Amino acid sequence: MILASAFLNQLKQNSVELKPIYLFYGEEPLFLRDCTDGLRRHLQAQGYLFGDRYEIDSGFDWQSLQMETQAGSLFSEQRVVMVSMPKGSPGTEGTKFIQAWCNQAAAALPPEVIVMIECEKLDSRQVKSKWVASIESAGLVVQGKPVPTQALPGWCQQKAGEYGIQLDNEAAALLAERVEGNLLAADQELIKLSLLYPQGSVISAQIIAESVVDQAHYQLFALATEMLLGNRKQAQQMLNRLRQEGLEAPVILWLLAKEIRTLAELAQMTQSMPQAQAFKQLRIWSSRQNEVRAALQRHNPQAWQELLKEALQIDRLIKGIQPKLSDEEIWLGLSALVGKVAA
Repeated sequence: MILASAFLNQLKQNSVELKPIYLFYGEEPLFLRDCTDGLRRHLQAQGYLFGDRYEIDSGFDWQSLQMETQAGSLFSEQRVVMVSMPKGSPGTEGTKFIQAWCNQAAAALPPEVIVMIECEKLDSRQVKSKWVASIESAGLVVQGKPVPTQALPGWCQQKAGEYGIQLDNEAAALLAERVEGNLLAADQELIKLSLLYPQGSVISAQIIAESVVDQAHYQLFALATEMLLGNRKQAQQMLNRLRQEGLEAPVILWLLAKEIRTLAELAQMTQSMPQAQAFKQLRIWSSRQNEVRAALQRHNPQAWQELLKEALQIDRLIKGIQPKLSDEEIWLGLSALVGKVAA
């Protein structure tokens, strides 16, 4: 078993060893997409043809797949059979097919027929199952693991380099924050930036702030900026606009709680260390420091803790942990919270 990043490096170096069966699984869809697309291109360059794609569900006829793979000896062309099994549950018949295929195909190299299986996340029991063990013995298992939060800015910079542009540190941190760990979204934004700016361009945090993510998300982060700067009227207008555009209350609350939690922590830290040091520890880049300073000057540490309690109270009301309020009452609570932070 290898990680998707290692497999992608093998593809770049053209050092992938042909196997009769591959399994791609994991929680990160971008890595799975890049791995399967890369292997597809590699196999096509080797003369392999791609036929039907099989979607596995509870009623799937594994005999049809067996016939498809066994028919390989009747034809001269080399072929790839794609199998989508999102839940990673082949059942008894599927397990028998995979084990038989691995035992049979391992003897014929290079393989005439290659099976590529795609799954979503597999739990520890599935990873240790007989069918996965069979693939490991005869083929290759590739896992797409999420990028840790602290490593996301570096990943964004590396991916930008693949598209011929550069992100400075602040730009990378802001992009990682705005896509909320969604690598597919980050990839789309980097592609867009690579088309808008010449090769070799250095992308700044200001460019990210102005161009990244869709309009609703842009307004969401703009709401945070106006609120922290103390522009109460503008912040309330943005909150109303986001509501009109259909953004759900829990998303708004996520942003408010995130900002308040950071400020509460920052207010405590600055009592025992220089503000610049606290900014560095909490990864608050210079592009946001002015608005954060403005907010810190308006409230003391105790006030930030009280605001955090109010955010938690709204969260409990939204989730129905306490007597559930109407949508109108919840939005009034969000509006009041925005007003208090900005006041």
